[in-house]
Amino acid sequence: MDDYEKLIASSKAEIANANNQNNYQKVIKKTIFTSKWKLIFATLTMILLIVPTSFMMTFMYYAFGTSSTTLMDVASETLYVTEPNTSLEEIEFDMSFTPFSMKLAFEQYKRIGEEDYKANTYDLRFFLGSLSKKEVTTSLERVAPKNPTETNPWLIHPENRNLTIDTGREWRVLNGLPDETVVEAYISFYDLMTVKEAEKAMPNVDVVWAAVDTGVDKTNLSQDGDVVSPIGYPVQPDNSTWSPFRDASSNEEVFMDILKNIEKHEELATEISSAKNLALPERIAYIEENGVKTYGVVVTGPKKDVLALEKMNNIVRSLKVGEVKLWNWSR
Repeated sequence: MDDYEKLIASSKAEIANANNQNNYQKVIKKTIFTSKWKLIFATLTMILLIVPTSFMMTFMYYAFGTSSTTLMDVASETLYVTEPNTSLEEIEFDMSFTPFSMKLAFEQYKRIGEEDYKANTYDLRFFLGSLSKKEVTTSLERVAPKNPTETNPWLIHPENRNLTIDTGREWRVLNGLPDETVVEAYISFYDLMTVKEAEKAMPNVDVVWAAVDTGVDKTNLSQDGDVVSPIGYPVQPDNSTWSPFRDASSNEEVFMDILKNIEKHEELATEISSAKNLALPERIAYIEENGVKTYGVVVTGPKKDVLALEKMNNIVRSLKVGEVKLWNWSR
């Protein structure tokens, strides 16, 4: 019986050990399963906490840091003074937020004749206070160069004698247009003059934007040797709600205020504008010392009235044809 009892005892031990191993495996599997779900729930909880927290931090930043209104102001003011003959409408601004980012989309218009036409659609993406993406979709037929150089401006300073526009060709293009059209034209002068003098000299067309002499326009280069583009301001009254020139007693004063404001955000303003360099400190100092004088303007009106400017050969140095639309002139 001893051998039999030993065999029975050994079998019981083996069975017990097998049961213990099975139980151990079950415990391990259950622990792993529980840990996985705990990790999933913890991750979901963190995500659910992070998303609203990041949105809250984003809203707080754009409310109290570099505010959304500041970014909107810098964008709109920069385009008014760096993009000739353009305007913006407040109702066209589309602002949306994602964590730590803001999207600003809006449309830009040009005055051609007596009507405003869509010129460009802007899509700006900001990461906190920095511009992270800029997309511009144009509706224009004649587009100014995106990258300004010393040899491709649409307006020429009187003292820049080494630079010319094929004015003969431009006059021929203008002359070939149907009489039932209204035209946008870029006019450069032989001499500096005030904006009021420019308006008085061309009474049959609307002077809509004036390029201002800023001391660097003679060579289109800043003191550091960087290429600069014309800056200026709208001449006509602008009653659109968003315009910084709305109800302005003096557009010249508003222009100077804008330059001083965007100077505080010059890096951002440069990224928003098509110009690669604004050189605002030296340009502001020059204007304050020498006053506001224009060397070229953007005009719009009937084709025949713009063509008549060719006879002002003692004032008009060059012309470049801009946008052309069908007749909308009521005067």
